[in-house]
Amino acid sequence: MARVDQQRAALRALQTVLPGGLRRGQVGALVSEAGVGKTQLLVYTALDRLLAGEPVLHVAVRESVATVRDVYDSILSGLHAGQGPTARAETALSVERRRVIHSTRGGAMDVPRLLALLDTLTDVMDVRPQLVVVDGQAPDEAWLPALRALADEHHLAIWFAWTPEGKVQSSCDVVLDLSFHDGALWLRPLRGPAHEGVRVPQGSLASPGPMASDQGGEPGATKVTLYSGGAHGSEAAFGAAAERYGLREVNFTFDGHVQARTRGAHPLTERELAEGDVSLAYVSRRLRRSYSESALIRRVLQSLWHQVKNAEIVFIVGTIQEDGTVTGGTGWSVELARMWSKRLWVFDQEKDGWYRWAGEEWLPGTPVIDTTSLCGTGTRYLVESGREAIDALFARSFGG
Repeated sequence: MARVDQQRAALRALQTVLPGGLRRGQVGALVSEAGVGKTQLLVYTALDRLLAGEPVLHVAVRESVATVRDVYDSILSGLHAGQGPTARAETALSVERRRVIHSTRGGAMDVPRLLALLDTLTDVMDVRPQLVVVDGQAPDEAWLPALRALADEHHLAIWFAWTPEGKVQSSCDVVLDLSFHDGALWLRPLRGPAHEGVRVPQGSLASPGPMASDQGGEPGATKVTLYSGGAHGSEAAFGAAAERYGLREVNFTFDGHVQARTRGAHPLTERELAEGDVSLAYVSRRLRRSYSESALIRRVLQSLWHQVKNAEIVFIVGTIQEDGTVTGGTGWSVELARMWSKRLWVFDQEKDGWYRWAGEEWLPGTPVIDTTSLCGTGTRYLVESGREAIDALFARSFGG
């Protein structure tokens, strides 16, 4: 069976076993051995909702955002292989606008953290997910009642996935088992729908392959992408260093934006800018300073949203203030990185050193680029120590 047919068959299998999907207000569990395809099947459940126009939050406990996005892209390209390029692009953009992928990078997810994440999405992005997928962590029995209350109160459908080592939770509304029987892969309900189960094409749940950053060690420079804005100062210095070492560049821009670097320029469409729209009142409150309701400032903040969203690790040049925020519009990049639990480093030009955000405080350290996607941004008023810090970062990471 061709890969495209397998992927479509896998989606049909899911729809057959659980017609209409998990209902809002319900908690569901997907149980299988490690390596069988839980993540891929969860992505099918999410795409089923996304393609129906419903927003989805995907929380990855162990995998990176880039790895999860690769799974979505691989499955989506198969499901819509018959579409023309324009239609495929429209579908991909529609999915991207409704989907938020959040990685905890190995940190535990619980109900208070999940609630805070949902509140942030509502406040900052005006996104209200109808489906939440948590991959890589079983719900603890102690907080399952709170999880059910959250699903009820926020009218959410919530999926979890775990290995059979943990017993099937009786308080879940639906439990699906994904396992091998008689040499074939089957999806069978253990709780919820009355169905004997359906065979799932094994190739449909194959991983698209690990990212370079997931294979251990530092990625080769040609596999790494710098997301930035190409503006004068810090962004131009990050871009120049990226070009010297052979990194790919994506420099987001928009009408009225002045770029010092045009390599990898990506003009944001109105629809893409709207994806990163934020309330200036919220930004002012978050950064404890005022911003005027100007179109240019709003677009700069929207552009920063795209830079940070696409990166696994964020590097910023600026000045850390007493309250822990960073000066200027760059401070919004810092807040986004903190809200999305990105790894975050700031080179403080006044203190002449790198500082890592450790969750509650800034700690001094020496960063390296050890992933395939990074954001590099910061102040326009770059001094020599800041430029040297950027150059040294790339030298440490890629040699030379």
